[in-house]
Amino acid sequence: MALLPYVDEAAVSEKTREILNRGRIKMNVARMIANSDAAFYPFSMLGNSLLTRARLDARLREIAILRTAKVSKSVYEWTQHVPIAKGVGVTDQQIEAMENWQNASCFSDLERLVLKFTDEVARDVKGSRETLEALKRHMGAAEIVELILSIGFWGMVARLLETTEVDLEDFAGKVDLLKNSFSRS
Repeated sequence: MALLPYVDEAAVSEKTREILNRGRIKMNVARMIANSDAAFYPFSMLGNSLLTRARLDARLREIAILRTAKVSKSVYEWTQHVPIAKGVGVTDQQIEAMENWQNASCFSDLERLVLKFTDEVARDVKGSRETLEALKRHMGAAEIVELILSIGFWGMVARLLETTEVDLEDFAGKVDLLKNSFSRS
């Protein structure tokens, strides 16, 4: 059971209620964040933008998110993002190797750079200059900024999830229900 209550939808703004009820499913992470009416809309906009409008390749984004979930020890984030990752082409072998990616041969050179950079940013806050320079040979500035924002955003979400012990929903990790739960608004 979560350590804080999920939002009382009757007590939130119309905009927050609209966002909570926009998708086919209502996730507990959203119900927890909606406790802050001031933060919920901007939070939702940033998350939605990173998921649906970013230039960063979706596979690389999901690899970074799954690694961030591992580094953060966030079961909820991991469980909810595995089907999203699979949906954008991350393989079962890559998902299984996420814990010890350094010893896995299933990642491309670019994916390994993204994983290394994710570890640096998630653990040390600052990615190394060496890794950043290597990423610049494969990505533009917008993609690198979106990678850093994705690591930070889902790291922040993991901190909220783990600190408040948000409950996994019954549908957690099921592809069919998570697919299309994010809109291009």
